[in-house]
Amino acid sequence: MLLLSIPFYDFPSSPILIIGAMGIFVALAVFFLSYKKYFNSPFNKELQLKKKALLKEKTELNKKLEKIEQDLKNLLN
Repeated sequence: MLLLSIPFYDFPSSPILIIGAMGIFVALAVFFLSYKKYFNSPFNKELQLKKKALLKEKTELNKKLEKIEQDLKNLLN
């Protein structure tokens, strides 16, 4: 019977690897925060256009709702 040994390796503790890992974490944090700040920014043109379109749609729907309510009142009277 042949026993296969499984090699176990120690995690390298080289300072350059630790600095590199910290750099990756910092880069991810900066990317995440800047992404979040950009899309919540009042200067984001896409957000402004979407807001205008939604407000316009809301006013149109309110007008339609008022008309429907008026028609319903007229039918019931």
